[in-house]
Amino acid sequence: MDNAIIVRDITKVFRIGHNRQIVALDNVSFEVKEGEFFGLLGPNGAGKTTLTKIISTLLIPDSGEVLVNGYSIYKEPMKVRQSIGWMQGETGGRALYWRLSGYDNLKYFATLQGVNSKVAEIRIKTFLKFLDLDKDAYRLVKDYSTGMKIKLLLIRALLHNPSILILDEPTVGLDVASAIKIREFLRELNEELNKTILFTSHNMTEVEQLCDRIAIINKGKIIFVGSARQMKEKVEKVKVVSLKVRMNGKTENELVSSLMKMNSVEKILSKRNDEGIYEFRIAVRDPYETIPELVTKLKDWKIEAIERSLPTLEEAFIRILGGDYIE
Repeated sequence: MDNAIIVRDITKVFRIGHNRQIVALDNVSFEVKEGEFFGLLGPNGAGKTTLTKIISTLLIPDSGEVLVNGYSIYKEPMKVRQSIGWMQGETGGRALYWRLSGYDNLKYFATLQGVNSKVAEIRIKTFLKFLDLDKDAYRLVKDYSTGMKIKLLLIRALLHNPSILILDEPTVGLDVASAIKIREFLRELNEELNKTILFTSHNMTEVEQLCDRIAIINKGKIIFVGSARQMKEKVEKVKVVSLKVRMNGKTENELVSSLMKMNSVEKILSKRNDEGIYEFRIAVRDPYETIPELVTKLKDWKIEAIERSLPTLEEAFIRILGGDYIE
Protein backbone atom coordinates (compact mmCIF):
# COMPACT_ATOMS: atom_id res chain seq x y z
CA MET A 1 0.00 0.00 0.00
CA ASP A 2 1.40 3.40 -1.02
CA ASN A 3 1.41 6.48 1.19
CA ALA A 4 -1.12 9.21 0.38
CA ILE A 5 0.58 11.70 2.72
CA ILE A 6 4.24 11.78 3.76
CA VAL A 7 5.30 14.33 6.39
CA ARG A 8 9.05 14.57 6.92
CA ASP A 9 10.84 16.66 9.57
CA ILE A 10 8.34 19.54 9.53
CA THR A 11 9.17 22.48 11.77
CA LYS A 12 7.10 25.66 12.10
CA VAL A 13 7.98 28.58 14.38
CA PHE A 14 5.74 31.62 14.86
CA ARG A 15 7.69 34.74 15.81
CA ILE A 16 5.97 37.32 17.99
CA GLY A 17 7.62 40.70 18.20
CA HIS A 18 11.41 40.95 18.28
CA ASN A 19 12.37 38.37 20.86
CA ARG A 20 9.53 35.92 21.39
CA GLN A 21 8.72 32.80 19.41
CA ILE A 22 6.36 29.83 19.60
CA VAL A 23 7.49 26.46 18.22
CA ALA A 24 4.22 25.13 16.81
CA LEU A 25 5.76 22.05 15.15
CA ASP A 26 9.10 20.51 16.05
CA ASN A 27 10.58 18.04 13.53
CA VAL A 28 7.27 16.23 12.89
CA SER A 29 7.27 13.08 10.73
CA PHE A 30 4.59 10.45 9.91
CA GLU A 31 2.81 8.83 6.93
CA VAL A 32 -0.83 8.23 6.04
CA LYS A 33 -1.49 5.24 3.78
CA GLU A 34 -3.80 5.33 0.77
CA GLY A 35 -7.36 4.54 1.86
CA GLU A 36 -6.50 4.92 5.55
CA PHE A 37 -8.67 6.66 8.14
CA PHE A 38 -6.04 8.45 10.22
CA GLY A 39 -6.73 10.41 13.39
CA LEU A 40 -4.62 13.26 14.73
CA LEU A 41 -5.11 13.83 18.47
CA GLY A 42 -3.66 16.37 20.83
CA PRO A 43 -4.62 18.99 23.42
CA ASN A 44 -5.50 22.53 22.36
CA GLY A 45 -2.40 24.31 21.11
CA ALA A 46 -0.53 21.09 20.37
CA GLY A 47 -0.06 21.92 16.66
CA LYS A 48 -2.88 19.95 15.01
CA THR A 49 -4.43 22.81 13.03
CA THR A 50 -1.02 24.21 12.04
CA LEU A 51 -0.07 20.78 10.71
CA THR A 52 -3.29 20.31 8.70
CA LYS A 53 -2.86 23.79 7.21
CA ILE A 54 0.69 22.98 6.13
CA ILE A 55 -0.41 19.71 4.49
CA SER A 56 -3.17 21.68 2.74
CA THR A 57 -0.66 24.33 1.47
CA LEU A 58 -2.31 27.08 3.54
CA LEU A 59 0.89 27.56 5.57
CA ILE A 60 4.54 27.12 4.58
CA PRO A 61 6.78 25.34 7.12
CA ASP A 62 10.19 26.67 8.10
CA SER A 63 11.80 23.34 7.22
CA GLY A 64 10.92 19.81 6.18
CA GLU A 65 8.87 18.38 3.32
CA VAL A 66 5.31 17.18 2.75
CA LEU A 67 4.25 15.00 -0.19
CA VAL A 68 0.54 14.59 -0.97
CA ASN A 69 -0.21 11.92 -3.57
CA GLY A 70 3.47 12.25 -4.44
CA TYR A 71 3.25 16.02 -5.03
CA SER A 72 5.46 18.44 -3.09
CA ILE A 73 3.71 21.26 -1.22
CA TYR A 74 6.53 23.55 -2.42
CA LYS A 75 6.94 22.56 -6.07
CA GLU A 76 3.41 21.45 -6.99
CA PRO A 77 0.95 23.19 -4.64
CA MET A 78 -1.85 23.24 -7.25
CA LYS A 79 -1.57 19.46 -7.68
CA VAL A 80 -1.76 19.09 -3.90
CA ARG A 81 -4.89 21.26 -3.74
CA GLN A 82 -6.53 19.24 -6.50
CA SER A 83 -5.83 16.07 -4.50
CA ILE A 84 -7.38 17.21 -1.23
CA GLY A 85 -10.63 18.42 0.23
CA TRP A 86 -9.98 20.57 3.29
CA MET A 87 -12.42 21.53 6.01
CA GLN A 88 -11.93 23.35 9.29
CA GLY A 89 -14.97 22.76 11.47
CA GLU A 90 -13.98 25.12 14.28
CA THR A 91 -14.41 28.16 12.01
CA GLY A 92 -18.16 27.88 12.56
CA GLY A 93 -18.69 28.64 8.89
CA ARG A 94 -16.59 31.81 8.62
CA ALA A 95 -15.17 30.45 5.35
CA LEU A 96 -18.66 30.63 3.78
CA TYR A 97 -20.47 33.59 2.26
CA TRP A 98 -23.21 34.31 4.77
CA ARG A 99 -25.31 36.51 2.46
CA LEU A 100 -25.59 33.72 -0.11
CA SER A 101 -27.78 30.65 0.24
CA GLY A 102 -26.23 27.29 1.01
CA TYR A 103 -26.91 26.16 -2.55
CA ASP A 104 -25.34 29.30 -4.08
CA ASN A 105 -22.27 28.90 -1.88
CA LEU A 106 -21.75 25.39 -3.21
CA LYS A 107 -22.32 26.42 -6.84
CA TYR A 108 -19.80 29.23 -6.42
CA PHE A 109 -17.11 27.00 -4.89
CA ALA A 110 -17.71 24.28 -7.49
CA THR A 111 -17.06 26.87 -10.20
CA LEU A 112 -13.83 27.98 -8.49
CA GLN A 113 -12.72 24.36 -8.38
CA GLY A 114 -13.41 23.86 -12.07
CA VAL A 115 -16.17 21.30 -11.63
CA ASN A 116 -18.44 20.84 -14.65
CA SER A 117 -21.77 22.59 -13.92
CA LYS A 118 -23.92 19.50 -14.58
CA VAL A 119 -21.67 17.30 -12.47
CA ALA A 120 -21.66 19.94 -9.72
CA GLU A 121 -25.47 20.08 -9.76
CA ILE A 122 -25.73 16.32 -9.23
CA ARG A 123 -23.14 16.26 -6.46
CA ILE A 124 -24.62 19.25 -4.64
CA LYS A 125 -28.15 17.84 -4.64
CA THR A 126 -26.93 14.38 -3.59
CA PHE A 127 -24.84 15.67 -0.69
CA LEU A 128 -27.48 18.15 0.48
CA LYS A 129 -30.09 15.40 0.60
CA PHE A 130 -27.83 12.89 2.35
CA LEU A 131 -26.87 15.39 5.04
CA ASP A 132 -30.46 16.61 5.51
CA LEU A 133 -29.76 20.11 4.18
CA ASP A 134 -31.93 19.91 1.05
CA LYS A 135 -34.91 21.65 2.70
CA ASP A 136 -32.66 24.52 3.81
CA ALA A 137 -30.59 24.78 0.63
CA TYR A 138 -32.02 28.15 -0.42
CA ARG A 139 -31.90 29.82 2.99
CA LEU A 140 -29.15 32.38 3.58
CA VAL A 141 -26.13 30.90 5.38
CA LYS A 142 -26.32 33.68 7.98
CA ASP A 143 -29.49 31.98 9.24
CA TYR A 144 -27.85 28.54 9.47
CA SER A 145 -26.98 26.91 12.77
CA THR A 146 -23.34 26.04 13.46
CA GLY A 147 -24.07 22.41 12.68
CA MET A 148 -25.63 23.30 9.32
CA LYS A 149 -22.61 25.40 8.40
CA ILE A 150 -20.29 22.52 9.25
CA LYS A 151 -22.27 20.19 6.99
CA LEU A 152 -22.02 22.77 4.20
CA LEU A 153 -18.25 23.02 4.69
CA LEU A 154 -17.96 19.26 4.40
CA ILE A 155 -19.94 19.24 1.14
CA ARG A 156 -17.72 22.03 -0.17
CA ALA A 157 -14.65 19.89 0.52
CA LEU A 158 -16.10 17.07 -1.60
CA LEU A 159 -17.28 18.99 -4.67
CA HIS A 160 -14.20 18.26 -6.80
CA ASN A 161 -14.15 14.59 -5.73
CA PRO A 162 -10.70 14.63 -4.05
CA SER A 163 -8.96 11.37 -3.15
CA ILE A 164 -7.85 12.78 0.23
CA LEU A 165 -9.91 14.58 2.87
CA ILE A 166 -8.26 16.69 5.57
CA LEU A 167 -10.88 17.47 8.20
CA ASP A 168 -10.21 19.60 11.26
CA GLU A 169 -12.85 18.70 13.88
CA PRO A 170 -15.65 17.86 11.40
CA THR A 171 -18.28 17.13 14.08
CA VAL A 172 -17.66 20.03 16.45
CA GLY A 173 -20.89 21.88 17.27
CA LEU A 174 -23.14 19.13 15.93
CA ASP A 175 -25.98 17.58 17.89
CA VAL A 176 -25.80 13.83 18.56
CA ALA A 177 -27.97 12.78 15.60
CA SER A 178 -26.06 15.00 13.15
CA ALA A 179 -22.68 13.81 14.45
CA ILE A 180 -23.74 10.20 13.94
CA LYS A 181 -24.86 11.05 10.41
CA ILE A 182 -21.50 12.69 9.63
CA ARG A 183 -19.59 9.70 11.02
CA GLU A 184 -21.65 7.31 8.88
CA PHE A 185 -21.01 9.51 5.86
CA LEU A 186 -17.26 9.61 6.48
CA ARG A 187 -17.12 5.85 7.00
CA GLU A 188 -18.88 5.30 3.66
CA LEU A 189 -16.49 7.68 1.89
CA ASN A 190 -13.55 5.78 3.36
CA GLU A 191 -14.76 2.20 2.99
CA GLU A 192 -16.79 2.36 -0.22
CA LEU A 193 -14.96 5.07 -2.17
CA ASN A 194 -11.51 4.37 -0.67
CA LYS A 195 -10.95 8.01 0.23
CA THR A 196 -8.00 8.69 2.49
CA ILE A 197 -9.12 10.70 5.53
CA LEU A 198 -6.90 12.61 7.94
CA PHE A 199 -8.93 14.21 10.69
CA THR A 200 -8.54 15.87 14.06
CA SER A 201 -10.98 15.43 16.91
CA HIS A 202 -11.36 15.67 20.66
CA ASN A 203 -14.15 13.07 20.59
CA MET A 204 -12.54 9.79 21.66
CA THR A 205 -15.65 7.77 20.83
CA GLU A 206 -15.61 8.78 17.17
CA VAL A 207 -11.83 8.40 16.96
CA GLU A 208 -12.10 4.81 18.20
CA GLN A 209 -15.05 4.07 15.89
CA LEU A 210 -13.45 5.47 12.74
CA CYS A 211 -9.66 5.41 12.82
CA ASP A 212 -7.34 2.71 11.52
CA ARG A 213 -4.39 4.48 13.15
CA ILE A 214 -3.89 7.48 15.40
CA ALA A 215 -1.06 9.95 15.94
CA ILE A 216 -0.80 11.96 19.16
CA ILE A 217 0.88 15.35 18.96
CA ASN A 218 1.86 17.32 22.05
CA LYS A 219 3.84 20.57 22.24
CA GLY A 220 4.58 20.31 18.53
CA LYS A 221 6.01 16.78 18.67
CA ILE A 222 4.55 13.43 17.59
CA ILE A 223 4.71 11.21 20.67
CA PHE A 224 2.71 8.18 19.49
CA VAL A 225 1.55 6.55 16.24
CA GLY A 226 -0.49 3.33 16.21
CA SER A 227 -3.95 1.81 16.47
CA ALA A 228 -6.46 2.50 19.25
CA ARG A 229 -5.72 -0.92 20.71
CA GLN A 230 -1.98 -0.25 20.66
CA MET A 231 -2.64 3.01 22.49
CA LYS A 232 -4.49 1.15 25.24
CA GLU A 233 -1.94 -1.64 25.49
CA LYS A 234 0.90 0.90 25.74
CA VAL A 235 -0.45 2.24 29.04
CA GLU A 236 -1.72 -1.07 30.41
CA LYS A 237 0.08 -1.51 33.73
CA VAL A 238 -1.98 -4.47 34.99
CA LYS A 239 -3.61 -7.11 32.78
CA VAL A 240 -7.29 -7.21 33.64
CA VAL A 241 -10.17 -9.53 32.75
CA SER A 242 -13.76 -8.38 33.22
CA LEU A 243 -16.26 -11.07 34.24
CA LYS A 244 -20.05 -10.79 34.54
CA VAL A 245 -21.99 -13.75 36.00
CA ARG A 246 -25.31 -14.73 37.51
CA MET A 247 -24.98 -16.82 40.68
CA ASN A 248 -27.35 -19.62 39.57
CA GLY A 249 -27.99 -20.70 43.16
CA LYS A 250 -24.38 -20.25 44.25
CA THR A 251 -23.02 -17.64 46.65
CA GLU A 252 -20.62 -14.78 46.13
CA ASN A 253 -18.11 -16.35 48.53
CA GLU A 254 -18.13 -19.58 46.53
CA LEU A 255 -17.40 -17.64 43.34
CA VAL A 256 -14.58 -15.64 44.95
CA SER A 257 -13.08 -18.87 46.32
CA SER A 258 -13.23 -20.50 42.87
CA LEU A 259 -11.59 -17.50 41.24
CA MET A 260 -8.71 -17.32 43.72
CA LYS A 261 -7.90 -21.03 43.22
CA MET A 262 -7.14 -20.45 39.54
CA ASN A 263 -3.47 -20.45 38.58
CA SER A 264 -3.52 -17.29 36.47
CA VAL A 265 -5.65 -15.14 38.81
CA GLU A 266 -3.56 -12.72 40.86
CA LYS A 267 -6.11 -10.49 42.54
CA ILE A 268 -9.76 -9.41 42.45
CA LEU A 269 -9.56 -5.67 41.84
CA SER A 270 -13.25 -4.84 42.26
CA LYS A 271 -16.68 -6.39 42.37
CA ARG A 272 -20.23 -5.12 42.27
CA ASN A 273 -23.75 -6.48 42.11
CA ASP A 274 -26.07 -4.93 39.51
CA GLU A 275 -29.55 -6.44 39.97
CA GLY A 276 -28.25 -10.00 40.37
CA ILE A 277 -25.46 -9.73 37.81
CA TYR A 278 -22.07 -9.73 39.54
CA GLU A 279 -19.25 -7.92 37.77
CA PHE A 280 -15.64 -8.66 38.73
CA ARG A 281 -12.45 -6.98 37.49
CA ILE A 282 -9.65 -9.49 37.95
CA ALA A 283 -5.89 -8.92 37.73
CA VAL A 284 -4.31 -11.83 35.86
CA ARG A 285 -0.90 -12.92 34.59
CA ASP A 286 -2.12 -13.76 31.09
CA PRO A 287 -5.67 -12.94 29.92
CA TYR A 288 -5.43 -15.46 27.08
CA GLU A 289 -4.84 -18.26 29.60
CA THR A 290 -7.34 -16.94 32.12
CA ILE A 291 -10.38 -16.53 29.86
CA PRO A 292 -10.65 -20.20 28.75
CA GLU A 293 -9.87 -21.32 32.33
CA LEU A 294 -12.73 -19.15 33.63
CA VAL A 295 -15.13 -20.63 31.09
CA THR A 296 -14.18 -24.17 32.19
CA LYS A 297 -14.10 -23.58 35.94
CA LEU A 298 -17.32 -21.55 36.16
CA LYS A 299 -19.59 -24.00 34.36
CA ASP A 300 -21.94 -24.02 37.39
CA TRP A 301 -22.47 -20.25 37.10
CA LYS A 302 -24.24 -18.39 34.30
CA ILE A 303 -21.59 -16.31 32.50
CA GLU A 304 -23.08 -13.13 31.01
CA ALA A 305 -19.83 -11.73 29.59
CA ILE A 306 -16.11 -12.26 29.81
CA GLU A 307 -13.43 -10.18 28.11
CA ARG A 308 -10.01 -8.65 28.41
CA SER A 309 -10.44 -5.21 29.94
CA LEU A 310 -8.17 -2.50 28.53
CA PRO A 311 -8.02 1.17 29.60
CA THR A 312 -10.39 3.45 27.71
CA LEU A 313 -8.99 5.44 24.80
CA GLU A 314 -9.45 8.59 26.87
CA GLU A 315 -7.42 7.10 29.74
CA ALA A 316 -4.72 5.99 27.30
CA PHE A 317 -4.59 9.44 25.71
CA ILE A 318 -4.18 11.19 29.07
CA ARG A 319 -1.49 8.75 30.25
CA ILE A 320 0.51 9.05 27.02
CA LEU A 321 0.36 12.84 27.21
CA GLY A 322 1.68 12.66 30.75
CA GLY A 323 4.34 10.06 29.97
CA ASP A 324 2.60 7.72 32.43
CA TYR A 325 3.35 4.39 30.74
CA ILE A 326 5.99 1.68 30.52
CA GLU A 327 8.11 1.55 27.36
